[in-house]
Amino acid sequence: MHELRGPPHTAAHLAFALHHLAQAVGPLLFISTRPAWYPPGLAALGVDPARCLFAAARNDDECLGALEVALRGGMASLGECDALSRLAARRLSFAAKTGGVLGILVRHAPAVTALDSTAFASRWFITPAPGGAVLARRLYAKGAPPAEFTLNLGEDDVPTLALPLPAARRRA
Repeated sequence: MHELRGPPHTAAHLAFALHHLAQAVGPLLFISTRPAWYPPGLAALGVDPARCLFAAARNDDECLGALEVALRGGMASLGECDALSRLAARRLSFAAKTGGVLGILVRHAPAVTALDSTAFASRWFITPAPGGAVLARRLYAKGAPPAEFTLNLGEDDVPTLALPLPAARRRA
């Protein structure tokens, strides 16, 4: 389970997440309190819209609950919400570990908050960079120091550099 944050009114963290979810196998859940999914945009980032289940949540609690159930059941998932407690982070992390799938939570939030949790495998702050690239700052990762990368989402090495997938769930 990974958390991607970005500044308000940007979508670089969402593009970064979609690029990584394209590497997962099987169906994908996309759930948000503010759904604005655009299937041609998903396809441009390598995610087949036919594999996707899109869901709109009424509030953050509903979004996090549905995300937890999907992850526990083995469905790679992306959730988008505003609020995240430390308990919710631990539950999501455990669900992703139990299901053996990639889970990503995207939020418009500052790089550092008072409720930051170490339950996730990593926490990133993603901002747009010139030329269609993204500036990815790794704020926290288990076993890795903070770092900063400028990534072109079209490069083949991005998934192994940033968010490694569980070995059993990688696309052959």
